[in-house]
Amino acid sequence: MSERLTHGGSGVLIRVFDLNAQRIFYRDMLKLGEPVVDSNFWTEFAAPDGTRIILEKTEAAYLEHANSATTLVLYTPHLDEVRQELALHNYPITANTKPHPGEVFYRGQDPEGNVFYLCTL
Repeated sequence: MSERLTHGGSGVLIRVFDLNAQRIFYRDMLKLGEPVVDSNFWTEFAAPDGTRIILEKTEAAYLEHANSATTLVLYTPHLDEVRQELALHNYPITANTKPHPGEVFYRGQDPEGNVFYLCTL
């Protein structure tokens, strides 16, 4: 278990089909470290800012990940390292400038097509 703890507050819940593959992706590719909660239906990570990132196993056929209504925006102090790791494993990531002056977000998708944006301060 991670020594970083969440405080039961705000976060994002992402429903996934293959919890094990997604756990590995978020832990290793996005560099979130070990989960603070880990079971066969729920995995919870503490983002660097303490935000909860929860993966919940589902069998729901109606999920359309590429057009997902939920999009994770993840601050990472390891942006260059994460981008290199994603490229190494053939996960394309594109730079998208957002409306905030000078701020750049990098758009990617997890193995199931859930959209995420990476950013740094």
